[in-house]
Amino acid sequence: MRIFFVVLFVSISATSFTQNDTIRVKNGNVLFGEIKTLRSGVLTMETPYSDKDFNIDFSKIELINIQRKCFIVLSGGRRLTGYIKSQKPNEFTFTYPNGATESFRMRELIILDELYERFWKRLSGNIDLSYNITRANSARQFTLGGGLSYRGPVWLSSAKFTSLDSRQDNTENIKRTDIDGQLQRILPKNWYLLGNISYLSNTEQALNSRYSIRAGAGRFLALNNKLSWGVSGGLNLNLENFSDDTPDRESTEIFIGTNFNMFDFKDFSLNTNLDIFPSLSESGRWRADYNLDIKWDLPFDFYLKTNVQFNYDNQAAATGSNFDYILTTGIGWSFN
Repeated sequence: MRIFFVVLFVSISATSFTQNDTIRVKNGNVLFGEIKTLRSGVLTMETPYSDKDFNIDFSKIELINIQRKCFIVLSGGRRLTGYIKSQKPNEFTFTYPNGATESFRMRELIILDELYERFWKRLSGNIDLSYNITRANSARQFTLGGGLSYRGPVWLSSAKFTSLDSRQDNTENIKRTDIDGQLQRILPKNWYLLGNISYLSNTEQALNSRYSIRAGAGRFLALNNKLSWGVSGGLNLNLENFSDDTPDRESTEIFIGTNFNMFDFKDFSLNTNLDIFPSLSESGRWRADYNLDIKWDLPFDFYLKTNVQFNYDNQAAATGSNFDYILTTGIGWSFN
């Protein structure tokens, strides 16, 4: 009787599990559960019989069947949305939403995400904190940052912010706030359209506010399961207000940018980008923005993060500095 209840419990657990994706590895073992992602050559799978997700070397997998609709990226840069099922070892058949099919070799698959119908399941985010205190001059510095991103089949969006508040005796307070939001529309052959809106307030450059509205296009020059590298360009509109006697400005610029991203190198990731803005409406003026994020993953979705931001303006406000930079190190937490 006791054996009967054990068998019944296992059967109910397996049949009630939300997904019945299956994989077969080259030694003949078969696993079933819910496939989460494929990144950096590692497939993550949740099973009903384990408390922790399995991380499986994707090169060891010869058959894969997924029940839910997937978003995939192939080694040639193609981005597809549909269903995956292996008909024979080391290959898979991709079925488009209209029913058409196409076959690929397993090694061509470099990124995979199962698509959730609920909007919130496609969201991910993070929050970062850093606080420094010293006895000298009663110095205190607080940095708060965070981000939110959404990934769909053809639309990608992200928003992030950082805020610095530094106070100490015998000197003026230092404040800096940077907010950035971006939307991308993925196109064939590694091309994409982009729109961006940002806000910067910076006491070092006597900048009360700078609103920038950007539109353009970009292309990935390298994209695989370890890293991506792309370039972009377009037009940027600047609306600026200063804390000194410098008159408000409204200017139009060209922007040229590049982004390099190393993702999921085990517990390490790096993301850096550089944007240069030659002005079209102000003779001889140009600006540059640089950002670097380095993260080391910790247990329970925590991580250590180092961030570098650099801003340069060769025609800054009368009492402001031509350049400003910030270096922060702290702890963060990511969700979903």
